[in-house]
Amino acid sequence: MAVILVTGSSTGIGQETALHLARNGHQVFAGLRSPDTANELKARIAAEALAVEIVQLDITDGDSVERAVKTVIDSAGRIDALVNNAGIGGGRAVEETPLEEVREVFETNYFGTVRMLLAITPIMREQRSGRIVNMSSLAGRMVFGCHGHYSAAKWALEGLSEALAFEMAEFNVRVALIEPGSVPTPAWEKGTPPPPDTHYMRSLERLGQWATHTMKNPAAPVDVAEAVAHAIESDTPHFRYPVGQDAIEDIAGRASVSDDEWIEANRLQGEAFRQRWLEIVGVDYFG
Repeated sequence: MAVILVTGSSTGIGQETALHLARNGHQVFAGLRSPDTANELKARIAAEALAVEIVQLDITDGDSVERAVKTVIDSAGRIDALVNNAGIGGGRAVEETPLEEVREVFETNYFGTVRMLLAITPIMREQRSGRIVNMSSLAGRMVFGCHGHYSAAKWALEGLSEALAFEMAEFNVRVALIEPGSVPTPAWEKGTPPPPDTHYMRSLERLGQWATHTMKNPAAPVDVAEAVAHAIESDTPHFRYPVGQDAIEDIAGRASVSDDEWIEANRLQGEAFRQRWLEIVGVDYFG
C-alpha cells in the first residue's frame, strides 16, 4: 500500500484517479480547493467505504500547499506518490489573450506544480523512494492555433519533468508524464470564450473540428486513472503515457514528419489541409 496525494480531486480525472487508486488498496489523500462543496466525491467515497481522506489544497497558495503536505505527513508518516493533476484550460489566440489570463494559466498549470514539487521532493529525497506523476496533455506534444498558452504551460511541464527525472534518479524516485487527449470532464465547460469579433475564426474552427472528431471516441477518466496507477505501481514504469486513441494517433503523426513539414501542413487551409493531415496522421479528423 502506498500513501498517495492527488491534487485537483474534486471532479473529472482527479476524482476518478483518487478513487481508482483507493480501490487498488492505496491510502489516498484527495487534495481540492473547496472540500465543503465536494459532495459528489464524498458520496462516492462513502458508497464504497474507500480509504480516501479529503484535504484542503490550493496549489496556487503556498501556505495551503504547506498545510496539506503537513496533514499527510502527520497522518501517514510518509508520501510515496504525488499526482500533480490540478490544472485549468485556456484556448484563445495569442493576440486576443490578456496577459493576466496567461499568468493564470501558468500560475496553476506550471507554478502550481512547482509549488507541490518544492514541498514533496525533499520528503522523497530523504525517504530515498517515491513516484511523481505529472498530468500533462496531448497539448504538451502537439499544438493547434488558439491553444498556445495552455500548450506552452504543458510543454514547460514536460521539460521540467524530464529534468526532474534525471535529478531524482539517484534517490530512487521515478517521474512520469500522463498525456491524455480528449477526455469528457467538467473542465470542458470552463474557460473564457473568444471575443465575438475574433480575427482567428479559422483557427478556432479547426480546433473545434478536431475536438468534435476526438469526442466521438474519447478516453474516459478511468483510462487516465489506470495510466496513473501503472506509473505508481509498476516496477518498470514508463516516462510518458499517451492516453486515448487521438493522443496515440496525433503524437505518432507529429513525430513522423519534420518540424518544417508539420508547420507547412498546418499553414494550409480548407481541403488542402484536410488531405495533408490525412497523409500525416492517417485518420480523417476534418471530413
